[in-house]
Amino acid sequence: MRLVVREGKPMNLVARSLAVVAVAAAIAVPAQEFRERKDYFKLPVPVETRDPDKIEVVEVFSYGCIHCYQLEPILNAWVLAQGDDVDFHRVPMATRNLRTLAQAFYTAKELDVLAKVHMPMFENIHDYGIDMSRPQMIRRMFETQAGVDEEEFARMFDSFAIATRVRQADAQTRLYRVQGTPTIIVNGRYLVDTVSAGSAEGMLLVVNHLLAKERAEREVQAAQGGVGEQAPTSPTG
Repeated sequence: MRLVVREGKPMNLVARSLAVVAVAAAIAVPAQEFRERKDYFKLPVPVETRDPDKIEVVEVFSYGCIHCYQLEPILNAWVLAQGDDVDFHRVPMATRNLRTLAQAFYTAKELDVLAKVHMPMFENIHDYGIDMSRPQMIRRMFETQAGVDEEEFARMFDSFAIATRVRQADAQTRLYRVQGTPTIIVNGRYLVDTVSAGSAEGMLLVVNHLLAKERAEREVQAAQGGVGEQAPTSPTG
C-alpha cells in the first residue's frame, strides 16, 4: 500500500471559515450560563495538575477518533487565543486497542517531531483510510514526514520510557473517568465532552465558562489568603 504523507494539508475555505466562526463564538460568549451535571461534570476526586500556578486544560483524544480530528482546527485556534494562565496539553487514550496510537504520540513528542506528524496521523486514518495502528506504517510516516530513520524510531517507539508514558496516560484517563473522546478536563476538576456540551464548539463554550469560574475562585482565595482544593498525586507525576 502506498503511504500518503502530506504535511500540513490545508483545510478547504468552508472548513477554515467554520473554524474561525466557532472560535469567535467561543471567545465572545463567556457569560453564557452552564449547569453542572448537564453541560459538564465535576470529578468526584480532583486530579493533580502539572502546574498549580496555572489553570490546566487537557484534551483527551485519539488519532482514531473522527470527532477529535474535526475538533483540531477549532481547538488549535482556541488555544492560540488563551492567556498565559492557561496550561493546555493533550493526553491520548491508551486503552488496549488504542495503545499503539498512544505510542506514536509520545514517540513524536520525545523525538520533538510532533508538529510534523500530528495532523498527518489524523489525515492518514480519516482521509485516506490507512491503518496507522500498524507500527510499520507509523515508522514509514515518521521517516517521510519528519526524517526519523528506522533505527531511531524503533529505539524510541519500543523504549521503556514510551511504555511508561503510555501506562501513565491510561492511568490518568481512568482517574479522569473518561468514557470517550474527545473529552476536555479543566484544572483536574471538571469534565466536558461532546455529549454533555452538544458539539465541539459547545465544548469550548463550556470550557470558557469553567475557566472563568476557576479564575473567580482563585481571586477569592488570593483575597482571603486561602489554599485551594487539594488533589491526589497524578500518575504522570
